[in-house]
Amino acid sequence: MTDIVKELRTGATVTDVLRVQQSYHEQRRWGTDSLFEGRRLERPKDGDRAALWHASRAELTTQPAGIRLAVDGVKLANEIRESNPLGSDILHIAAAWSARYWLEEEAHHEIAFGRLMEMAGIDPIDEEEVIECRGPLPMDNYARVCMLQACVEIEACVSYGWQSRTTEDPLVRDVFHTVMKDEVQHRQYFASFAKALVDSGVYPLKDVLSMAYTWVRPDGGETFGAAREAQTERDGHVNWWERTRSGDEEFALADDALHEGSVHAKKLTSVFALVREVTGIQITSYEDLKRAYFASLRTNDVDRIRSAVRGGASREAALAR
Repeated sequence: MTDIVKELRTGATVTDVLRVQQSYHEQRRWGTDSLFEGRRLERPKDGDRAALWHASRAELTTQPAGIRLAVDGVKLANEIRESNPLGSDILHIAAAWSARYWLEEEAHHEIAFGRLMEMAGIDPIDEEEVIECRGPLPMDNYARVCMLQACVEIEACVSYGWQSRTTEDPLVRDVFHTVMKDEVQHRQYFASFAKALVDSGVYPLKDVLSMAYTWVRPDGGETFGAAREAQTERDGHVNWWERTRSGDEEFALADDALHEGSVHAKKLTSVFALVREVTGIQITSYEDLKRAYFASLRTNDVDRIRSAVRGGASREAALAR
């Protein structure tokens, strides 16, 4: 269900939505034991090992986010039950999915990548690092966090997809491709929750636009990760994209797997598509996103924001001529 508000307004109940979530989860579920059974690595290269080193650590950080979204979603849902019952239903739906399905599916990813990493001869992640990566997620408002997680899932989708296409090892390919397909669906869930929270009036458009803008802005956006000149101070939580290794470091990722070329371009266009899906505003470039975000600081009227985006683009085109 990609338009949850429409479903609820036309007669669906929270129970109906939860049953759809369960059915979809059961149809898509895969097992780590069955994926690895009787198989071994055949042609792993340094690039494969570097990707596994990073992916295994990235997946560790999802548990605290899932717990926080589940707990805070129910808490906020109960707080707004009388003032916004539709928004309250949306939050209960999002919290249930985070607790039941996102956490479980991310556990599959964590185990699969960790298992494959050790098969590649890389030391297992030690206890101190595991515990560090379980640090609590700092809570922003719920819509912004859903957009944040959708952007994070895009990073994973593009990176894992690139690795599955470029590796020469069949098992590395299958693990990255299998996990990537999960991440695509996670991105879709977070997009649907962010859209529903805006459509139900729990949060204004500026909140989802601000997170997308924060993610891709060229002067230090989150998508640039460890390549940024300055990092944000964190209170106990590890953002895996800020710890990517490059250059001469051990297990370093090549630049074309991070912030250059087609991989990075795909990440940006995917975020623009996410914004279009969540807000209904036509965004095809960073400049469009910037105009939309700045307009949303003045108004929550989607038509006026669309007009600001079109007007800015028209002025630029006229100047170019």
